[in-house]
Amino acid sequence: MKYCRLILLLFLIAAETVWARPAQVILLRHAEKPPDESNVHLSERGESRARALVAFLTTKPAFATNGLPAALLAPNFTRRGHSRRPYETLAPLAEHLRLSIQTPYGPSDYAALAKHVLSDPDLDGKTVVVCWIHDYLPALAKALGVKPEPARWKGSVYDRVWSITYTEHRAVLANLPQNLLPGDSTE
Repeated sequence: MKYCRLILLLFLIAAETVWARPAQVILLRHAEKPPDESNVHLSERGESRARALVAFLTTKPAFATNGLPAALLAPNFTRRGHSRRPYETLAPLAEHLRLSIQTPYGPSDYAALAKHVLSDPDLDGKTVVVCWIHDYLPALAKALGVKPEPARWKGSVYDRVWSITYTEHRAVLANLPQNLLPGDSTE
């Protein structure tokens, strides 16, 4: 009898892991950095973008279908410190939503992040916002189920959002403009 209960418990845990999946994952790069590469914080324009992202991510129909974001994720701080920008980019949104920014993984640990996002039952059917380092965004999208892996995110681009929605057994990626600040792409 104990053996049967153990098998049933393992089956339920596995089923929960397989069935738990967010409705939407929004991927974005951190906002603009200053010209001085040694400065680990956002530039003034980056701070403006971070503030503008609040309304963009909470009121646009493309992001409001599944309710307000349920989780905000950024890489943890590294010795080099560049991962402070993703955290700072999400800070105004976190304050608005009264959510903490989760930083459980380093920038190159995108596979572990994807596994966490796709298996956390608390995120099932919800919207998750991930602000990451641009070098890892295509591989992160692939780890979240997007096929084929998207093209490299250009180092000069700060004004895009990748929205991944899940329909049946597919992850569908939309590459959307933010169009928040003067000079942003409208397409």
